Amino acid sequence: MTEADFLKASGSDPVPRIFSENDFKFTKAEDFLYQRLAPDGTLRGKDPNLSPETLRRLYEQLVFGRLFDDKATNLSTLREIGTYAPGKGQEACQVGPVNALEKGDWYVPMYRDSAGMLAFGLPAPKLLLYWGGDERGMQMPDGLNMLPLAVPVATQLPHAAGLAMAKRMQGEKSVTFVATGDGGTSKADFHEALNFSGVYDLPVVFGVENNQWALSVKRNAQTASKTIAQKAVAYGFEGIFVDGNDIIASYEATKYAVDKARRGGGPTLIEYSTYRMGPHTTAELVSNKLKAPEEVAEWEKRNPITRFEKYLRHRGLLDDRSKEAVTEAAQARMTDAIAAYRATPAPPPTSIFDYTFSSPTPNLVVERAENFGVEGTPAPDAPEPTVSGGKPGVNIRNAVNMALREGMRRDEKVVIFGEDVAKNGGVFQVTRGLADEFGDRVFDTPLAELSIGGIFVGLSIGGMVPVAEFQFDNFSLPAFDQIFSHIARMRNRSRGRFAPRGVIRFPYGAGIRPPELHSESPEAYFAHTPGLKVVIPSTPYDAKGLLASALMTPDPIIFMEPKKIYDSPKMDVPEEDYRIPIGKAKVVREGTDVTLVSYGAMMVPTLQAADALGEKSVAAEVVDLRTVSPIDFSAVLASVQKTGRLVVVHEAPRNVGVGAEVAATVAERALDYLKAPIKRVTGYDIPIPLARLEDNYIPNKERVTKAALDLVSY
Repeated sequence: MTEADFLKASGSDPVPRIFSENDFKFTKAEDFLYQRLAPDGTLRGKDPNLSPETLRRLYEQLVFGRLFDDKATNLSTLREIGTYAPGKGQEACQVGPVNALEKGDWYVPMYRDSAGMLAFGLPAPKLLLYWGGDERGMQMPDGLNMLPLAVPVATQLPHAAGLAMAKRMQGEKSVTFVATGDGGTSKADFHEALNFSGVYDLPVVFGVENNQWALSVKRNAQTASKTIAQKAVAYGFEGIFVDGNDIIASYEATKYAVDKARRGGGPTLIEYSTYRMGPHTTAELVSNKLKAPEEVAEWEKRNPITRFEKYLRHRGLLDDRSKEAVTEAAQARMTDAIAAYRATPAPPPTSIFDYTFSSPTPNLVVERAENFGVEGTPAPDAPEPTVSGGKPGVNIRNAVNMALREGMRRDEKVVIFGEDVAKNGGVFQVTRGLADEFGDRVFDTPLAELSIGGIFVGLSIGGMVPVAEFQFDNFSLPAFDQIFSHIARMRNRSRGRFAPRGVIRFPYGAGIRPPELHSESPEAYFAHTPGLKVVIPSTPYDAKGLLASALMTPDPIIFMEPKKIYDSPKMDVPEEDYRIPIGKAKVVREGTDVTLVSYGAMMVPTLQAADALGEKSVAAEVVDLRTVSPIDFSAVLASVQKTGRLVVVHEAPRNVGVGAEVAATVAERALDYLKAPIKRVTGYDIPIPLARLEDNYIPNKERVTKAALDLVSY
């Protein structure tokens, strides 16, 4: 279907109204509703260009979607599966759109899209398996271009935008269709995904299943706009308001938007007006009781399946006998699906360790062995590089730039994006000059950190290696939902089918006297999140080598750059490729009396303290963690076994920080070697002071020296 076909009127044929600024004077949204089948099944306008076989398939998918929903609801009530989100009444605006997609297109569903997922090709036993509490249910079959359903509301929308961008970058003509509900349009994810897609004119179609209720909140409490579709105009593209209980209208409107996107016409927002006939989920029934009986009765008259049945009977494509045959086939398929679900044995308990990372970390190997008796060995450590010399006078910001440049030359799938990273080179000039060499592979984003995190997911799943930059440490926190819920967990929740990789970079820490909320050390947030690796270099040499490894690692990496020492120290950094293994600490100074453990910017006062201790005949051994998740405990334990004393230094607040984990592990595994209690020298459990008092917060040489001397004299 072309745009001309879609907009062309023939006599009194109805056509959809495309919103523009001039249309905002309407008083009745219904005047703009695209509808092809009246509630009594009467066709409005010309016959749809759909074969009898296609119409029958649509009907079969509607019937099976409704049957699955009913059975899943019953199974949940009987506690054979867990909480389930029914989609009864919304089948047409799920089945219609997925049938408008072509081979190679992508479908990104919401959690209520059972009918759509089944119609797109997800096996019914798998969907039951997921709602039954088994992650294997969202392990998409090979060749099925569908992301796992997203439980956090609307968070999948930026994934679709990133996926669409990735496919376009690789020269594909695919289109991505993503769905959310009317409640999802109140989320920042919705705004940021549509804004980003409009800016970059992406081949993505946003579907909003407006079922009139977001749990117990009615649609008019979500937005004051007369329609949701009209919001598209603010983002620079078209919106369509569709009768979502009309499968012909839902299909045609989506087909128009998909074809337009494939031709390079950009995004479309489609609002499907429908109704949630059941509860929000089977875990609560109160929201359903809040609906007025007359409202439910009115929407019952618009039942999408009954309406389509009437149309098919008018066409001579359905009678009582064929309807019964479709029903019987659906029931047999559902019976088989339930039997297959019930016959599926639970996965082995140790499988919970299999998909957090590309290979088990040392901690996971220990936890599995201690609690399940399954021995294993972590992946062998890569060797420490032996290269030296090279370009003189390199600081950390230059070293990171060198690693990014080499990575982009080595792999054309590496892309860099974030706020002001292209021509401006980033606020700290770390990406300076990269856009000149690599063009569109370095691009600016709107000021929207949440979507930067979500775009990261889509780009990675789409086959790229994303490098996202947040301008400052605290700017990563608006994106934490995406980082925690999706970047860190997608490998696990898809059982390895979709495994995001890439690097999230940002400068961190105090010491440059900026405004508030620009001086944080949030490493503990990320280190506490399973599925992430957290790297913090302290020298230019390490920064280049660690980032080179991060770009090659099949896991998502949080790469924190200590802004206080961006410019100093300077050193020779080899221009050839070298890689420092992630998860491996380094003993930067040998000693016998006390172990000082630190990382990042705090290596400066730690080494200064080691010098001061040496003047007092105390030989301090200094260990640079370099990676704070996973921590190289073997290096720390080996040092403590030699010295018997431990001081851990970090800039972040003390409470539940990296130092606490190091101290606890040493107490568990090397208590007999300790000659004194463990000391932590950290930031305080307060907001970081502004410039005048900042130096009173940051750990310094004197505090570290005193802690070490206290232990030596204990």
